[in-house]
Amino acid sequence: MSQGWCEAPWRTRLLRRARVPAALLAPLAGLSPRWAELRDDLTHWAGVRKEASAAEWRRATSSYAVLVYHRFAGELKPGQERIDIAPRRFRRQLRLLRALGFRPLPLDELLAFHRGELNALPRRRFAITVDDAIADAVEPLREAASLSPQLFVPTAELGGSAHWIDGEPVAGWEEVRALAAAGVAIGSHTRHHRRLSQLGAAERDVELVGSLAELREQVPGASAVIAYPNGDHDDAVCGAAAAAGYEAAFTTEKGRNDAATDRYRLRRVSVHGADGALAVLWKVLTGEALPAWWPRRSRSKSR
Repeated sequence: MSQGWCEAPWRTRLLRRARVPAALLAPLAGLSPRWAELRDDLTHWAGVRKEASAAEWRRATSSYAVLVYHRFAGELKPGQERIDIAPRRFRRQLRLLRALGFRPLPLDELLAFHRGELNALPRRRFAITVDDAIADAVEPLREAASLSPQLFVPTAELGGSAHWIDGEPVAGWEEVRALAAAGVAIGSHTRHHRRLSQLGAAERDVELVGSLAELREQVPGASAVIAYPNGDHDDAVCGAAAAAGYEAAFTTEKGRNDAATDRYRLRRVSVHGADGALAVLWKVLTGEALPAWWPRRSRSKSR
């Protein structure tokens, strides 16, 4: 079994940490393939723990979560409820995380971890990412600059309107440079925010190579990191991103990331407009969407 630590759901990871003996599941393994898979998983990781050095075990089990935001208007326009969050709600989320001992993971440390230059990460690390560079994200990002957020910009669309989000105004280069100076890491969101897997190779490469060139020209200290528009990617897109000179790429696939996670398929979990501080705490801890009962409970309480 070569899967990384974070390939499994949070319940399985919790059982591994608790060192639940695989033998306890033996009577259940014949009842369902899922129980058999869980038994085999616990057996595998018990063996890894036994054979690994302390440093190897720490690296194998180190992980972090990445949150992704888009808009910070709090308007909740129809169709934007899942991507628009009120700034005050964003501030409450961050206050709770800090109060509980969670600390931001700067991009340079994130990359060093995946390169193997950092063997492991301290626990309770998370990263904040913002896609699209919508104008209403500028002030919240400036206020949160000490938390090492990352902003991914569609370089050819800056200063215009977002054709992919109802024509919302997009920040300009001057605002992006000011955020970079304040400590926000700036990365690519391609040139025109197009789904890369749906483009021919030539068009795809223009979106990737051109965006990185424009980014480096306008923001010399920008990072060679990309967030795929709409999270859209496949093997060809990931290979093209590496060939274009990007060091890492973010998707919108849910989950936490560990040392075995493909650098060109880094996982993130989206924060929605209705998410409170506890919802974001769940997403940071698990890297997963809220359980089905959570939104139902929230709706029933609001009635």
